[in-house]
Amino acid sequence: MATENSSLTTGENEEESSSVLGTKNFWDQQYVTELENFKDHGDIGEIWFGKKVMDSIVKWTTDKFEKKINILDLGCGNGVLLIQLAQKGFENLVGVDYSESAVVLANTIAESRQAKISYKTMDVLSEGGVDSEDHEKYDLLLDKGTFDAISLMEDFGSAVRERYLKATSSLLKKDGLFLIATCNWTINEIMQHMETYYSRMEVIPTPSMQFGGQQGNKVSVVVFRKNKLP
Repeated sequence: MATENSSLTTGENEEESSSVLGTKNFWDQQYVTELENFKDHGDIGEIWFGKKVMDSIVKWTTDKFEKKINILDLGCGNGVLLIQLAQKGFENLVGVDYSESAVVLANTIAESRQAKISYKTMDVLSEGGVDSEDHEKYDLLLDKGTFDAISLMEDFGSAVRERYLKATSSLLKKDGLFLIATCNWTINEIMQHMETYYSRMEVIPTPSMQFGGQQGNKVSVVVFRKNKLP
């Protein structure tokens, strides 16, 4: 359980232990299986962090923005978060993932829901991973577990984090907002990771639980504003 001063996983200094969740092969296979399940049974697959957290993000976005803003879901997976936003009337929705299998799954589910969403393959950590057409295009960037997965990569450290921050910042318009949902990092820790490129704007309430006499959240959702860089 994560509170503001304790994390779900234990790391040494700024680095978390590597995990299979930090490998592309795992996600490629995961989404191939989910696509087969969707075609056979109509099962959309796992909603990362659960439906209640997703609903909290959708409600916050709906309350905060006009429907014509540009939204990018970074690490879209099955694309369900954007489908929920499309059903709320948002028009300019783009989902990206470094797994081609995820993009195929997301497109398949969106088409079945008649949702007009653009999904494409993008790896923000690779050299030239961000398309020039996407530069400073988006008003809102969503990350629901992607930084968590990155932090579980075998080579995760300050250099990988810098590539992630530089890439995400380049995607946002000036004063754009960046929403991150994490179960690996506390609110204070995620703020420290983001502070060179982003400033905390608000924390979105999420379902909490009590354990060992402490009240805390399994998932933290923090909204950042892009810093004005020199």
